[in-house]
Parts: sequence; structure tokens; C-alpha cells
Amino acid sequence: MEQFSQQMIPLKTKKEIKEGIVRLVQYDIILNDYAVWLDLDGDKVIIPRQELELYEIKGGLNHYIGTMLQYIITAYDANRHVYLGSCREVKHKKRLELIERLKAGETFDAKVTRLVYFGAYLSIDGVSVILRNQDFANDYTTVSDVYKEGDQISVCLLKVNDNLKINVQAVTKYECHSSITIEDFEPQTVVYGLVRSVKPWACFVNIAPNLDAICPVPTFFTVKEGMKVAFRINQVRLEEGRVRGKIIKVIER
Repeated sequence: MEQFSQQMIPLKTKKEIKEGIVRLVQYDIILNDYAVWLDLDGDKVIIPRQELELYEIKGGLNHYIGTMLQYIITAYDANRHVYLGSCREVKHKKRLELIERLKAGETFDAKVTRLVYFGAYLSIDGVSVILRNQDFANDYTTVSDVYKEGDQISVCLLKVNDNLKINVQAVTKYECHSSITIEDFEPQTVVYGLVRSVKPWACFVNIAPNLDAICPVPTFFTVKEGMKVAFRINQVRLEEGRVRGKIIKVIER
């Protein structure tokens, strides 16, 4: 940002949080990258890609069109008569405030903003958090099986990563009240399952409430956390509550 223009004037006044709607996304030859443009009382504000989020943005910026952003003004380019803005500081402060509230035990009704194969992205007071399928339900039910974008889920803190990414869990985990238990399983039975996690040495697949089976990582096709699969049981150990088997195919939605 320091190289934005030879006429860059840093602003040393109080950094007031402002709001504006993204009017356009445009390639900036000085930034050598795409940036978003907003209006500020008749003036233009440019927010570079690297100042939009706390994390690196991969791909285009067109999804920002029409969205309301909170930002601060960081400098004025006298040569081009435009302001330079940043969302990062605002988002960082809001995220830290939310983390403190979550750590204090507060629960929130979070809005589902995007459904993904491993769970969903939720929004709490404008801060993005992650809810994984295994932290939503005790069985093979996924977030997308029950909720759609725009719905709300009551959540609480699970953990905060070193990079301040927030993982939450459902206050009350979803139960589908399945009648299937480990006693129903026999070798060579094929059952419906949900991939809980994929490790270098094995996969864990949920095949019944509170029951994850273990199997090798498939060789000829790729599996990811959150995928629904057909699972063939090879071994059942009732006394240990363990099941081993093999993923035979991915179930396409």
C-alpha cells in the first residue's frame, strides 16, 4: 500500500469506522491487482484485495459487488483524488471481541452464510466462524441435511486456532434418532456413512450415532471430510465397540 501513489498522504486522524456498498470491482494498474471501489460522500474509496479480509483471498472479487463493508480510511492519494481504505483492522478488532465473549461462555444464534462439504460457514455479528459436521451432529447428519443458507443455529465456542479462526459447536447436537446400533452390523454388510476425518494412515467414517468406523484411505478415488459414502463392514468387535471396513464408493448428492 505504501507504493500506491507518489502522492500518498497517510491520515493520522482518529480512524473512524465507516460503511459503504461495493459499487464495482476493477483492476488497478498501480496496485497490480484487483480492488473494490466504494463511494464516500461523493469521493472514491479503494480497498485493495489484501485489505479486505484477515486471510488471503483466492480467486475473484466479484462476490463483493453490492455488499456492505465496514472499513477505515488509511490514506489519501492526492494524485488520483481517491482515498485508500482497509477492512482488516475493523475485522480483527471485531473478531477479538467475539472471541472474548465466546470464551466467557456466551452462546449465539449464528446465521448460515455458506454450506460446504465439511459443514458450514456461519456469521456471528458479522464475524465468520466454522461449524463442522462432527461438531453439529452425533451421527452422519450434515449441516446441509437440516439447514439452508440464511437459517440460524445456536452455537458456542469449540476452539480458536493460532490464526484466530473460530470453530464453534452446536449448543445441542443434532440427533436423527436412528434405530441402528453396532449390534445390527455384520461382516460384508454395506452401510451408509459420513466421512468424519481423513488422516494419512486411515479414514474415520460415522455409520451410526456415536459410532465411527475405521478404514484405509481409498487408493483409486479421493475422499474428503463431509463426504457421504457406501461403507462395507469387514470386522465388528462388539466388546470393544469398534468396526473396521472399507469405503467402496462416494455417494453423489
